Amino acid sequence: MARVVIIGGGITGLAAAWELQKNGVDYTLLEASERLGGKIKTEQVDGFILEGAADSFLGQQKPWAWQFCQELGLTDRMIGTNEQQRNVYVLQDGRLQLMPRGMRLIIPADPDGLLESELLTEEGKRRMLAETEVPPRTEQGDESLGSFIRRRFGQEALDVFGEPLLAGIYVGNPETLSMQATFPNYLKMEEKYGSLINGFQNTPVPTPTADMPKTVFVSFRNGMSEFIEGIRAKLTGDIRLNQKVSHISLDKVVHLASGEKIQAEAIVLTTPAYVTRELVAELSPELARGLREIRTISSATVSLGFKADEINYPLDGFGFVVSSKEPTHLVASTWNSTKLAGRAPAGHVLMRVFLGGHRGESDVFLNDAEIIALARAEIKKAMGITASPVLTRIYRWINANTQYEVGHFERVARYKGYCPPWLLLTGASYDGVGIPDCVRQGRATARQALEVL
Repeated sequence: MARVVIIGGGITGLAAAWELQKNGVDYTLLEASERLGGKIKTEQVDGFILEGAADSFLGQQKPWAWQFCQELGLTDRMIGTNEQQRNVYVLQDGRLQLMPRGMRLIIPADPDGLLESELLTEEGKRRMLAETEVPPRTEQGDESLGSFIRRRFGQEALDVFGEPLLAGIYVGNPETLSMQATFPNYLKMEEKYGSLINGFQNTPVPTPTADMPKTVFVSFRNGMSEFIEGIRAKLTGDIRLNQKVSHISLDKVVHLASGEKIQAEAIVLTTPAYVTRELVAELSPELARGLREIRTISSATVSLGFKADEINYPLDGFGFVVSSKEPTHLVASTWNSTKLAGRAPAGHVLMRVFLGGHRGESDVFLNDAEIIALARAEIKKAMGITASPVLTRIYRWINANTQYEVGHFERVARYKGYCPPWLLLTGASYDGVGIPDCVRQGRATARQALEVL
């Protein structure tokens, strides 16, 4: 018998395993694929460090992953971003334009910086800066991200900043994404200060302590997979790869596709909702039906390595996002070799483009030659780059982007109410998609399992 069975070996499952191990609890972690890490995937090819998904994570604002790295003794392997070239651009009207000075996601913290920008019309700028005069919402209940931004800052702000910067995290539609589930801090700011601009001005910026990272985002010298390798090296429990679970039965037995059965006292499910619903169909048809309400969207990244002397565009920033009105297949682009040290060999540069999402999901399902040709054509159109890449790599993430739609938290509470106390749902399908949030969820759920035991 395993006291706790963890199903899923992504960052949430690994964090749960660590928390159980710290508390002296036996566990078995089952991963259906041949590797741990889920969407955290790094490849090293010909001196390039390629990331399949996340290339870094928030260190200061959401400290849970950073704190985890401290416990694991990994901080000496970590690096910050390039603060000398931290420009971010917006692709609009066929050209890359610098993000206005002082923008804090959707909040124009420096009015002069916004007024100097050409990204918005004069009317759009005035509307954004008049946010301090917009009364707080009086209606109760959830609201879409699009409604919130339009209400507080106007339609132009939604198109140019809101969709690419906020909804872009979920590659989702701002008109359906839940404000409570995606940016609850903005709701609290509106409630407390009556305005996001006033709230930002009256909220002191926390001073990073000596043991906190010095940059907003952090990564690892040899890529994000170092995080997974560091966790795995510290885990001493029963961790099994290539172990597909077929279903879970009411007697707390985990049934493997191989025919093996594992009796548990508690089961932690970190798998995506569309996988989880199949595992619990026999145990709780009601739960399985409910989980079908959680929608997902597919996306892809295409990494492109070039010889530096063949690139005639200054890669002087972290990359760019795309205005929602721009006629392009691109969702965004990261200039990896500028953003993080060591991502390309000498004399070369590395960038990647993001495709798919709610405006272009069909692009993800093009064949390899078509998707690379599309990425190159769009980069040529946006940046004038005609050079042939010396390296290309495609990472497709099918149904991997959970859509936190309006009413998400209420639905999740209902799903968890269908679970017996020993069955615990956690992970990116429920309460945060980023690495820090997944670490937080994994560890918190492991502590819930301790209460069950």
